[in-house]
Amino acid sequence: MTGLNRQAFNELLSQFADTYERTVFNSLANRKRAPGGGRKPTLRSIEEKLFYILLYCKCYPTFDLLSVLFNFDRSCAHDWVHRLLSVLETTLGEKQVLPARKLRSMEEFTKRFP
Repeated sequence: MTGLNRQAFNELLSQFADTYERTVFNSLANRKRAPGGGRKPTLRSIEEKLFYILLYCKCYPTFDLLSVLFNFDRSCAHDWVHRLLSVLETTLGEKQVLPARKLRSMEEFTKRFP
């Protein structure tokens, strides 16, 4: 469902977890209260978070369908996608596996294809 086999998923998982923790801790740097209070997240484990965002990127389901599949509100589906998509993009950028951008000039073309 995600386009990855179990081994590739586990390899991506470790780096995704590191990136997610850095992102969360950076956003919590200026807090006055200690984290941990409030409602518990609907996607609890890091495996669920990675599976969720990979499923979204592979299939592009609507937020309504995601809310049915993962049993939460459609606004939560939207929030999770936008939160985790940036983490996935950062992770793939660090692994240097993001696709190259479009060629915009002849110099870029000759540099990429000598």
